[in-house]
Amino acid sequence: MPDDDPARDAVLTELRRAAMETYGEDRAAEATLQAALQLAATAVWRVTQESLDPAGNEP
Repeated sequence: MPDDDPARDAVLTELRRAAMETYGEDRAAEATLQAALQLAATAVWRVTQESLDPAGNEP
């Protein structure tokens, strides 16, 4: 499960750090932004875990 993966946690930590630098502490703590950061961390984790080979006849 990606929520328990150290690689995903590292990505999430970096995203949270960048959000704090960009938006400040109050904005970075907002639930909607935190939810978006978690989704982004999961997306990055999936890309790094899955094969990037073409799935068919792609140009």
